[in-house]
Amino acid sequence: MLGESKKFRYRYKWVAYLMILPALGMLCVFVFTPLVMSIVRSFLDSTTGEFRGLFNFRYILSDPVFLRSLLNVFVMSTITTLLVVVTGFLFANVLVNLNKMVSGVVKVLIFLPYLLSGIVTSIIFLLMLNYGGGLFTSILYTFGKPAVSFATEGLWPYVWIIIPSWWMGFGYNTLVLFAGLLNIPRSYYEAAELDGAGGFTRMVFITIPNMKNYFVLLLINLTAGGLQMFEVPLMITQGGPTNNTTTPVLFLVNNFKGDKPQNAILAGALMMMVVIALVNFFVFKIVRSEKSQDA
Repeated sequence: MLGESKKFRYRYKWVAYLMILPALGMLCVFVFTPLVMSIVRSFLDSTTGEFRGLFNFRYILSDPVFLRSLLNVFVMSTITTLLVVVTGFLFANVLVNLNKMVSGVVKVLIFLPYLLSGIVTSIIFLLMLNYGGGLFTSILYTFGKPAVSFATEGLWPYVWIIIPSWWMGFGYNTLVLFAGLLNIPRSYYEAAELDGAGGFTRMVFITIPNMKNYFVLLLINLTAGGLQMFEVPLMITQGGPTNNTTTPVLFLVNNFKGDKPQNAILAGALMMMVVIALVNFFVFKIVRSEKSQDA
């Protein structure tokens, strides 16, 4: 009987292997092969092809603009991530208490920005920020105020990269948190109310602990996405003023066909991959996810 059971279990294994073969083949062609080639080239001289060890990594790390871009993206992605998580969590709590029909309409409206690409979103904001005749400039003129160059003056370049990035991610992440709130058993809140717990106490001791896995998911996704920030700074500030909003991806793209060795640019891209992996690892370590169980 045991032999027959195993025979039945593995009878169609070759069919399963054939079904996953196309996906595996595409991964090999478009992911693993370019990755291996990039790793190999990062240790070679761009001109002669000779082995140079860590020369390309030292070269890119000695570039002050690249180092500045790391600081820029860390600050902007941290602020954006905190804004998305906090505002998304608060708004998700509002959605839970809305009328079902109203809630459905609101969920569709807040999700729409997520469907737009970074380029389209940047164009929308550029129409508002344009120094010559944007919406905000027109409003300032109406009140007799001078125009502001939002792409170059003071902290405005940072603000107008963070706001579009937050706007794009707000709807999707709010809906993820909304789904998490719906999965918390109502019996927890009923028991807490019977014990005299107020709204803030229920939030701290019931809602937030049961949402921990969702927070981990959002932190991982937002951190990885933030560190790869590219379209919004490219379109709104072009990395200016004086590289104050340049991000690592923008730096690497701008220099890939420039004066810098291509193998050094590949080394920088690999370092960014390692940085993203390490940040995600630390997020998992700091915020341990656990499976919630009903008591």
